[in-house]
Amino acid sequence: MPGKKYEEKHLVTYYEGDQTGTMTISMMINVMILISDNQSQALGVGPEVVDQTGLGWVITQYTMNITRLPRVGEEVLVGTQAVNNNDYFCQRDFWIKDQTGKVIVKTTSIFVLMDRTTRRMHKLLPELIESYESDKVKRIIRLPKLSDVEGTENSQDYAVRYFDIDTNHHVNNAKYFEWVFNTVDEEVLNNYFPTMVNIRYHVEIQPHQMVHSAVSFDQKSLKSSHKISVGNTLCCEANVEWSHR
Repeated sequence: MPGKKYEEKHLVTYYEGDQTGTMTISMMINVMILISDNQSQALGVGPEVVDQTGLGWVITQYTMNITRLPRVGEEVLVGTQAVNNNDYFCQRDFWIKDQTGKVIVKTTSIFVLMDRTTRRMHKLLPELIESYESDKVKRIIRLPKLSDVEGTENSQDYAVRYFDIDTNHHVNNAKYFEWVFNTVDEEVLNNYFPTMVNIRYHVEIQPHQMVHSAVSFDQKSLKSSHKISVGNTLCCEANVEWSHR
């Protein structure tokens, strides 16, 4: 059986929303990670315990399926579950429910442990994962591959700032969502919302680097592909599917 479930109520605040009055993707990710940290604390394997090992949790990929975005002022129920793991990878699911109990956002993520010194993936430590009671499997789920979309192109450059860096000493994973969606035309953002997001992280982005974020948007299919790079190095890529608000 998959591991323990954990849920908390969350009131969507004004600073978590955008101009349309709905919660941004980056803020949803921040809240989901907060919920997973709270579960870890409750199980006695919170960030301070992980820090003592010299390791840190890192996300390699998210897939999100969205029926609708939470609204500013709405109280939702945010949940998470460590589903399974093999020797190196963990599947953790997240969900957001409205007040009727309907799931409006469902997310699957893949986590790994990273050595803070070598910045390389580390084998999972039993003492850090056993309390979640997730299934031990030979192979975890393979999330969808990323594909290119042909269409209208746009790009922006961003300097990595001090407050973009988290306690793992690399760019916070939610920041990438801001870089992804800020390249999309305002007309699209005002009239459409993402119903599917598939984002994969390839290379860590470090402090003081210059980031190039590019998008290709197909108006007919309402799909977009995104690439975030530093110089000639592809650091992150994403696919997004859109629907009318």
